[in-house]
Amino acid sequence: MGVCCDLEVDVNGEATFLVDKRIILSFSGRLRKLIRTTTDVSRGLKIVLHGFPGGPEGFEQIARFCYNGGRVEITPSNIILLHYAARFLELECPTDSAETHLIAETKKLLQGLNFWSWPELLLALKQYQICASIRKDSSLVKKLLDSLISRLGFTSYESTCSSFSTSTSFRYSYDTRSHDSSSKFTRTTWWFQDLVFLNIDLIHKLIKMMVSHNFDHKIISKFLFFYRKSRPCHSEPAQQRRITQGVINLLCLLDHQNSFSCDGLFDIYQVGLSLKISRKSKHKLEVLMGSQLDQVTVSHLLIPAPRGKDYVYDVNLVLRLLKFFQIESKLFLFQLCNFGKVTKLIDSYLMEVAPDSHLKASKFSALAMAMSHSRESHDKLYQAIDLYFQVHVELCEDEKIRICSALNYSKLSNETLKHLAQNPKFPCRRAIKSRISKQDSPIDLFCHTMISKVLRETPFGCTSNGNAGKRRDESHESKSHIIREKSKCVF
Repeated sequence: MGVCCDLEVDVNGEATFLVDKRIILSFSGRLRKLIRTTTDVSRGLKIVLHGFPGGPEGFEQIARFCYNGGRVEITPSNIILLHYAARFLELECPTDSAETHLIAETKKLLQGLNFWSWPELLLALKQYQICASIRKDSSLVKKLLDSLISRLGFTSYESTCSSFSTSTSFRYSYDTRSHDSSSKFTRTTWWFQDLVFLNIDLIHKLIKMMVSHNFDHKIISKFLFFYRKSRPCHSEPAQQRRITQGVINLLCLLDHQNSFSCDGLFDIYQVGLSLKISRKSKHKLEVLMGSQLDQVTVSHLLIPAPRGKDYVYDVNLVLRLLKFFQIESKLFLFQLCNFGKVTKLIDSYLMEVAPDSHLKASKFSALAMAMSHSRESHDKLYQAIDLYFQVHVELCEDEKIRICSALNYSKLSNETLKHLAQNPKFPCRRAIKSRISKQDSPIDLFCHTMISKVLRETPFGCTSNGNAGKRRDESHESKSHIIREKSKCVF
């Protein structure tokens, strides 16, 4: 071809093609419009195409179509790309050509996508993803995802036979990936691995459509956890952060009741901290974690304190989770047994954080008070407070009294009451009696009576300066009296 017929085309700044101007312009209405005012044909022209669907690969497919006289083999691996590239270039067939218009042909074949096989749908979605400039065209992707979702309730095996025409103009072949690799998945999760290639934008569309189709929320959450873990680890931190935040937003669309894996939520939280996810995403995730607090173990809560903090574990996080759990409980009317699980969890957590010499009394007190009214027994709470006092010998009386206010003495066993009366680390007898005497409820009055008896009848009480007095044996009569008095109380 002569130089005068050459046309230089820059596609998205990624690649440059030198094409025959007469051939390309005979098909592309858009390119004809761009150079319509050009009269100088003695030198080559250059056109820059921004946002070309499929980039250089898409333009190369169209160039082959044009050079081949308007003929191309359309397959699931190129139908989406050909369709949008043809629309972008306003592709037409020359008047002397008998070939079918490419746009009309691809459009006709796309109308039958409900009859495509599972692998064909995946190939089409991969092509859709690389067409970065057609994100606003939601009708086609909706049809693709609708067809995809309709297959998810069926068997994991899809026929490798193509649903496309076997004619010379529309043949199809593809790499029949073995399904043996998905044998580790269950009947309801066989598709997880197949959809990992989708970007977070398509995943967002997919999950919203699943929710609208009343898809099982447990299965959706499992897929989201799997998807986040399966994305390439070598991705840029910004991309990983975007994926993680996108997954968090999608999890928030699901039912908070028994839809999530605690391990999955806390795993995302740890990853999110390292990726420095936004404060908004972190808050959303903590709300989800708090809603599942009755399902977690104490090991889940042992998250290291933020960098730069002296205390060992992130107590502030646990306090926030408790707040969110209580809010969720009011909204969804959780059963009382859930509160029982959470109080046992917090008691165990208190035992873990009590030895931390850097944990402030105000934080420990807030933890102790958080679920104090839901405890059936306060023995373990007393043990945690006792351990905290052993480590924090520098505490003043006011701080000790504030922490001890979480204790309900009527819910202490006889053995714990006797241990308390002889414990020199707890506030002095006068401070305890003064604190209790200011409370007005019947139970608190009972506590006042009980602790007064224990302190009066057990000479090993604390003195006003917190030092222990001399021990002397309790009489069998006073022990029996305490037990009788406690047994009379009805809660």
